[in-house]
Amino acid sequence: MTNLAKALAPLLSDLASTLFFAALIAITGNVYLATGVGIGVGILQIVWEKFRGKPIALMQWMSLGLVVVFGTLTLYFHDARFAMIKFFIAHVAIGIAMIKPNWMSRYLPPIVTGTLSKSELTFYSAMWPLSMFAQAGAGLYVGLKMGIVAWATFLAVVPPAATWGLFALQYVLIRLHVRGKLRRGAAVAVPAE
Repeated sequence: MTNLAKALAPLLSDLASTLFFAALIAITGNVYLATGVGIGVGILQIVWEKFRGKPIALMQWMSLGLVVVFGTLTLYFHDARFAMIKFFIAHVAIGIAMIKPNWMSRYLPPIVTGTLSKSELTFYSAMWPLSMFAQAGAGLYVGLKMGIVAWATFLAVVPPAATWGLFALQYVLIRLHVRGKLRRGAAVAVPAE
């Protein structure tokens, strides 16, 4: 379970403001409260990482920028559609950032990056942008066609389920893949970038 926790920690860190936003909107139904807390969590997260001397990943900066810009627009105009558009743009932007080959390497332990080839890591990495694009389109459709209540329900259920489901699937697949290669003695000599 320790390997799972180590793999999950950076992902949870990158998604913290989004997770708080989704949880609050699901619990309270209040887009404005959720937006304010999401902005606060995003800013605190960056400040904490800087304080600890940790580098800030591109996805963290991008997530903070989107949360602050569209969150501020949501609060200023009292229009939940900005939150819906933020969700769409954030998922598309994250999906685009995830198109970079082997972007997942930062989240994977050395045994994985040292065992799997670049093409194998690219295959696993490619599953995420596809998921992000699908969630973005579905979320925008639900929000604009079915209203805020349906969108809040979608936000509380679909993105977390899709994220956790894909994470669990990949955890199992990568673990089996690495074990199989190690059993056959086919470890890659140089870790993937």
